[in-house]
Amino acid sequence: MLLALPLAFLVGALLLSSFPASGVAPGDPVPVSVAPRPVDRVPQTPVATFSGPQQMHPAVLALKVKRIVLDAGHGGGNVGTTSATGLAEKMLTLDIADRLRALIVRGGFEVVMTRTGDETVSLDTRAGIANGSDGDIFVSIHLNALKPTTELGVETYYLGPTDDPALEAVVAAENHDSGYSLADMRALLEKIYVDARREESRRLAQSVQHALVSRIRRVNPGMENRGVKMAPFVVLVATEMPAILAEVSCLSNEEEVVRLRTAEYRQTIAEALFAGIAGFAHQQHGG
Repeated sequence: MLLALPLAFLVGALLLSSFPASGVAPGDPVPVSVAPRPVDRVPQTPVATFSGPQQMHPAVLALKVKRIVLDAGHGGGNVGTTSATGLAEKMLTLDIADRLRALIVRGGFEVVMTRTGDETVSLDTRAGIANGSDGDIFVSIHLNALKPTTELGVETYYLGPTDDPALEAVVAAENHDSGYSLADMRALLEKIYVDARREESRRLAQSVQHALVSRIRRVNPGMENRGVKMAPFVVLVATEMPAILAEVSCLSNEEEVVRLRTAEYRQTIAEALFAGIAGFAHQQHGG
């Protein structure tokens, strides 16, 4: 086919050269001048225009959750909240995270822990561990302190702004020893308002919150569903993957503290967290 093109071109050129430049051979009648036929206009193909990058829902990529980053809140000199009887949040979050890690491994996922002992780990270091390990999702485990102390509930947060003064105070306390400087704040705050991960984080939060409420209520019917909320926790801002912070119980409620002292109840919380994570992961993969 490629050789035929030059040959056809050569034959055409030879045929044309046998006629004079006027296009009339000797002895032929002189043609009458005829107005040229109008040339049909070839419709122009419209040029595609782009207004800029368009948002694409991550679900179309069928992304698979393989590696889960678990963040046991507080640790070391950062005790977190404590009960009236001295039970510390930092120890409970680590115990629940350890139980959850075993369930996740058994479920066929990989796990990265931001801390494995009673050690102080800044929020920027936690985010660095998560980002450096190429985690697919980030789950930070915490316990609530509510007023009045008769209140009892679980709630799950994902990244976003809030105008709730009470929640702002909680966030400020959690962000206190973030490890970030004022120079970092502008970039971090911009990520709160423009963040491609937000929708995936919201769905992860919904899955975990639903599992926490439904499973814990089986053994503790009084557990209140305090819902899924947005908040600018620094540890969520700095991570580069869908991320949530789950308040899995209340250390301010002494009846709840009695339950939290039992391994069975902490195992129930871990199983609820795993159910929520696994539900999200299977949904992501089209399962």
